[in-house]
Amino acid sequence: MGWKYLYRQSQWKHDDAGKMKRILPLLIALCFSFVTSWAQEMHIEEFAKLKKGPLNMNHVVTNKQQAIIDLKTSEKGFAFLADGKMEIQADEGDGVLTLKTPDKTAFIVVKHPDYGQLTWKVPTKKGLRRKKHYTANLLTFSPDKEYKLQKQWVIFEIQPQDAILTIDSTMTLVQGGKQQFYLPIGKHAYLAEAPFHQQEEGSFELTDDERQIVTIALQPIYSYLTVRTSLEGCDILIDGQPIGQMRGTSGHLREGLHRLTVLKDSLMYYDADFNIGWREKKTIELTSDDLRPILKTKERERVVRNQEQEEDKPIKPIIAPVTIKALDDNTSIWVNRELKGYGSWEGELAEGFYLISTEKDGLESRSTTLWVDDDTPKMIELLAPMGSYGMINVHSNEIGADVYINGKLAGKTPCVVKDLPSGSNCQVRLVKAGFYEAEKEVRIVGNDLTDIDLKLKKRR
Repeated sequence: MGWKYLYRQSQWKHDDAGKMKRILPLLIALCFSFVTSWAQEMHIEEFAKLKKGPLNMNHVVTNKQQAIIDLKTSEKGFAFLADGKMEIQADEGDGVLTLKTPDKTAFIVVKHPDYGQLTWKVPTKKGLRRKKHYTANLLTFSPDKEYKLQKQWVIFEIQPQDAILTIDSTMTLVQGGKQQFYLPIGKHAYLAEAPFHQQEEGSFELTDDERQIVTIALQPIYSYLTVRTSLEGCDILIDGQPIGQMRGTSGHLREGLHRLTVLKDSLMYYDADFNIGWREKKTIELTSDDLRPILKTKERERVVRNQEQEEDKPIKPIIAPVTIKALDDNTSIWVNRELKGYGSWEGELAEGFYLISTEKDGLESRSTTLWVDDDTPKMIELLAPMGSYGMINVHSNEIGADVYINGKLAGKTPCVVKDLPSGSNCQVRLVKAGFYEAEKEVRIVGNDLTDIDLKLKKRR
């Protein structure tokens, strides 16, 4: 009996060992499945590298020694390890955790007391590189908690329509005044910018209740110039446009270089460039020492030549034939505030500076300047009398295309076409050899710039 008992005991042990061999892989698989499902309570998606963009925006931060990655999340309490070894400190922002990792970090271990652990492999061949800035969404969920949306829609409505919008360090060019984003729940920061407008910074918070609409109206940035002179009866012009006599204040001026001119009795007393800064209210005082008659080059030569001639020899004056055309026969033509006729005028003008304009139905056109300094014929087509004028900025995917406004050549792309009557409809057409023509009708807005982007397609 003794040996049979020992045999049976050994047989049972052998059977138990066989069972363990069969069960062990199942236990390992079960443990792996448990760890994997635990890790899947966190997920990283939408990995991307930030760029400074065509405008070289300086709010994309980089580091010479480390890589930077923004993880967008509404949760806190995470711990991070670079390549599973080096602990990374996270800087908390509005709905974002910013990590600085060593160069060529291949994977990051993410730990959280509620959501477990995740090993995230960086989806690039060389890992996270120094001098680069990355972004990704860190999503979390727990089977023990009620399910909530992790992301939500936000719609931006921006004026002016072509603006630059930066959300959590990601830059986007807005076209058409509207842009939609699908972002993680939580707080986000934004920066809105546009040329000649004051930038706006702010934040918004997304919830799982409903989408959010953010409306932004950027305020235009203008500068002003006030000019005071001591010369009675003089005309003050900025960039060829009159602003007053003896004293005057300009309308809205863009930041940069402009031209100031002072005229009296067809003579120029001052003509120089001036620079005006951003939102600057500038004043220029011109004294009698600043205001002297300026002779043009040809006139100086003529004066010197006349001085060398005998005093009794007659001087031949400079007179040029001039043709002026207005909009129609009911439009009056004015030269230096003197009525010359209606519809069209042909005559002669002596050497000097002239301001030419038109009037119709109580409206006056913007003045056109004319210098007569030689006897060559002059042809002038005047603007229509309107309350105000607008501009259009025409650009395309092709540089150098001919721009036609209502059938008349106005320039080449890209270009800004000025002095277009407000309220009118203009037919804009682009023509370039080897491409199909592109055409669009646009309504001109007074005292404003209308942007037009036309695409040209190559001919097969």
